[in-house]
Amino acid sequence: MADDSEEDRFFVQRALDSSGFGTFFFGVKDGQEAIDYLRAIGPFADRKAHPFPNVLLLDLKMPRLGGFDVLKWLGAHPECKVIPTIIFSSSAMESDVHQSYVLGANAFIVKPTSPGELRELIQLTYNFWSRCETPPPPPNGRCA
Repeated sequence: MADDSEEDRFFVQRALDSSGFGTFFFGVKDGQEAIDYLRAIGPFADRKAHPFPNVLLLDLKMPRLGGFDVLKWLGAHPECKVIPTIIFSSSAMESDVHQSYVLGANAFIVKPTSPGELRELIQLTYNFWSRCETPPPPPNGRCA
């Protein structure tokens, strides 16, 4: 998950933990860290400690690089473009939704306002994507 809100990352982690799905959750604070994670560079170089993601949750409005920037980067890196990417944003603006899909997002979800709704949404999201077939990660476990 790439989100500049530590609180949002915490609550998603808690929702995953309470659902029994939180073992492999990793959060970063902005789009640049998300790209560094995907490239397995810097503090994310150890793939045992930071495994290649199965699903990517992206906030749109983040410092340094935002969600749109990450979507554009993914589009230019075919080995990573196949990661199911979900925009997880407070914005419900039609232009944000449209632009997200144009840039390759697989889903757009507006962040719920209550912990119960968040837990239910995370469970539904996890249940759906865990049943989907996805391509294997790049052979070296990193995006170029």
